[in-house]
Amino acid sequence: MEGRGVTAPELLDEDLAAIDLPYIEKNVSRHGGVRRYFRYEGKRYGRLPDDPDSEEFSREYWRLRRIAEGEGQADDGAKDDLSGRPQPGTFRWLCSLYLASDAYRRLDKTTQAKRRAIIDAMLLEPLKPGGKRLYANMPLAALDVKNIEVLRDRKASTPFAADERLKVLRQVFETTRPGRDGKREKIVKENRARLVQPFRKKSEGHHTITAEEIGRYIQHHGTASKATLAIVILMYTGLRVSDLATIGPQHRRGDIFQLRLFKNRNRGPVTLQIAIHPILDTVLAMHPAKGMNYLLTEYGKPFSIKGLGNRVSDWFDQAGLPHCTAHTVRKGLATSLAESEATDSMLDGLFGWKDGKTSKIYTAKKQQAKLARQAVLRIDWGEMGNILPHPNGGVASQPENAEKKAN
Repeated sequence: MEGRGVTAPELLDEDLAAIDLPYIEKNVSRHGGVRRYFRYEGKRYGRLPDDPDSEEFSREYWRLRRIAEGEGQADDGAKDDLSGRPQPGTFRWLCSLYLASDAYRRLDKTTQAKRRAIIDAMLLEPLKPGGKRLYANMPLAALDVKNIEVLRDRKASTPFAADERLKVLRQVFETTRPGRDGKREKIVKENRARLVQPFRKKSEGHHTITAEEIGRYIQHHGTASKATLAIVILMYTGLRVSDLATIGPQHRRGDIFQLRLFKNRNRGPVTLQIAIHPILDTVLAMHPAKGMNYLLTEYGKPFSIKGLGNRVSDWFDQAGLPHCTAHTVRKGLATSLAESEATDSMLDGLFGWKDGKTSKIYTAKKQQAKLARQAVLRIDWGEMGNILPHPNGGVASQPENAEKKAN
């Protein structure tokens, strides 16, 4: 079954060939030909024309789809669908220009797919529940704050998804095209999506974990547990959970880790060299690697990124810290380093952060490993140093003693 998409006047022929619709079944004949059928909920409704890029294909597809979804009969004459080219000045037309823009094409492929799915879902929203008229063909002048709120509220049961719609709409409304003077100008002068309030209230973001909370976590799970191995890697590297899921012995070069970060791996890859803190080195030695990953499931398989993120959250829940996640440790490390007077360059070196100053980008690229090493030397989690194993052997003090000191 093929995915769903919209077309853009500016797209090349090879781009149009890659845009597909759902509910299409493809069969290859013994002569190598491809036959396409419309199949909905297990029932085949009819064969489609051979050329998927033709107007006849689009008309027949939407005719069969309306029949399958119970919105009309073969001769009902309904015209409000996504067949053919977008009508200029409509919501679908604006979306097609956005999908052909540099702003969209620069996105990571995964982000592109998610954003496109959100756009397609909004285009297929009926103006009225159960109606045939779609948002796709709404004139841009009619797509005002009230109608944008309707698109948002259709996802009210899932506030995150509702706000994602709003986020994408704000990007779509920023689409530009060449003006008469050759300069690019916004198609819609006012970004009406920015006038609509999201469901989620602004906050300071993720919680910043404290040394006391890490102490509770480690005392609950024990220093030799897989849960503690995970948090110690986070504590002394500042990695995201996407990199925690992949890091393993193959990334070690003596006393450093060298790895390419998962985030922005396609459009702006960053390779880090992170010095291995002595406490992290000691904890890693307690868990001999059994494969290419330090963290494995109970079945000896690598975690998926989402799976490991959920597992870390479960470990925090078990320790009575449901407000903590893997990212709260990263944020806590950055805060701890800043309080220890680590410089901006040290933080950039450790976390792989970049800013908008070209000179600093070159400096960070040249000195990243050195700056990251300086940052690691400044990591100090306070009483955690008395709970976790030390490279000189043993534990400096028992957890209960550390707890008394904290009190």
